[in-house]
Amino acid sequence: MVFHRFESLIAGIETRGNTKILNLCGKCQGNLVRCKFCLSFCKFICLSLLPIAFNVLSKMEEIENNKEIEKEDRGDENITKPFDPSKIDVDIQVVNLGLLIDMLKEGEIDLNPDFQRSSDLWSPIQKSRLIESILLGLPLPSFYFSEDKETKKLSVIDGLQRLCTLKDFILKENFPLKLEGLQFLKQFDNKTYRELERPEIKRINSLKVVLNTLRKDTPANVKYVIFQRVNTAGIPLTPQEMRHALNQGRPAEFVKELAEMEEFLLATDRKISTKRMEDRDFVNRFLAFFLLGYDENYEGELDGFMQTAMSSLSEKDEKELQEIKTTFGKSMRTIYNIFDNDAFRKRYNKDDSRNVLSKSIFDTLSVNIAKLSDEEQKSLIQHKEAFINEMIKLFNNSEFNKAITTGTAKRNAVKCRFEEVKKIIYKTIRE
Repeated sequence: MVFHRFESLIAGIETRGNTKILNLCGKCQGNLVRCKFCLSFCKFICLSLLPIAFNVLSKMEEIENNKEIEKEDRGDENITKPFDPSKIDVDIQVVNLGLLIDMLKEGEIDLNPDFQRSSDLWSPIQKSRLIESILLGLPLPSFYFSEDKETKKLSVIDGLQRLCTLKDFILKENFPLKLEGLQFLKQFDNKTYRELERPEIKRINSLKVVLNTLRKDTPANVKYVIFQRVNTAGIPLTPQEMRHALNQGRPAEFVKELAEMEEFLLATDRKISTKRMEDRDFVNRFLAFFLLGYDENYEGELDGFMQTAMSSLSEKDEKELQEIKTTFGKSMRTIYNIFDNDAFRKRYNKDDSRNVLSKSIFDTLSVNIAKLSDEEQKSLIQHKEAFINEMIKLFNNSEFNKAITTGTAKRNAVKCRFEEVKKIIYKTIRE
């Protein structure tokens, strides 16, 4: 975890006293073991900056995890189909924090074990500072929830890290959060919830918080737009994490199933990180263009388009889902048989070193091949050398290269790359 990098830094300040790090007092010449002032100040700076540094390092870690994926320039994506504001049904309540804790305890709020990769990102000090704020009676930001139609549980739109902190501190039985790095209430350092006195527990339970709940009848696409608007604080969720939270049940399970298929893992050379649901973003992208098409239904708003596709999975029966899964698997297998470990990557010359994965190549190649019959896919594999050469020519075409590099979510770019790849597929098969 990135937190340990700073934890070790603070520990290092205490143990490496013979190293001349700083000389704030003007007397110790940087020997921190002999100077309590410099040691305390340096630790204070590290602890104060840690929440900011944690977010920065988390971002760096995210970049490191996605170094095999090309950073995508999707261009400006504007809402093309404004929604009806009258369809927004929000219930606003001011309640005691104790009620929210009870809802967590009774499982009425879905923190989603499958979602835990991204739901517990705060460091122990960040969590401790939140508990300290509560004990001080400071107001907390509003919580936003979405009511699930089927389970009636509440999915978290905004406030996930705060809820995980409450769970870790108050409800966790084994290895609960132990407070540390407090700024004002030093007397509670190293204490767990069970070591607090009754007045502190009452203070926690009685704090007023605001709950905003999007009712179950609010359309999914409207929920998604609202989700994007309020998802700004702390460590924001990725678009795929938002879609996952709003499409619980079979849609979320199905996307996960496809992302775990051996055919998908082989075709992508196991290079797509599962952190922050990056792998599921690829799968969701395939589903969007495979189910909804790239021409008539796509208007240039990719995130909303992907949300519509994922939401539509709830309307499909198990037979239809299995057919989609089979088709996806065949497409991935065919692509692997053609490109081996070089699939979904730009290649301008045969002798070039391997490039990073490209989402825009992934969507057009996977969907176009998924639309082929079994015989056509076999034929494409038989003529794979010719097809690879045609793809290299295409990558060197300035118009196509632009469509997979800049403004990749724009309607014209999507149409260009899908149609150009489709042309060379059929040209290869027919020759």
